[in-house]
Amino acid sequence: MFALVLFICYLHGGCDDIVIEIFNTQKQCLAAMDEQRIRHGGCYPVEGFVDGFWNPAYEYSDF
Repeated sequence: MFALVLFICYLHGGCDDIVIEIFNTQKQCLAAMDEQRIRHGGCYPVEGFVDGFWNPAYEYSDF
């Protein structure tokens, strides 16, 4: 299972990871990401962030 995750980083420096939706396959997740035009986000295995092996959004921030 894969989660479509949106990264939101604020000007004051804090960031949030918001799970938009859960999909059965990565292909479905990537299609939804493209359809919704999510630029700052990605598709990640659900087990990765449930088990605590999650990379926070600020690591992916480009500002």
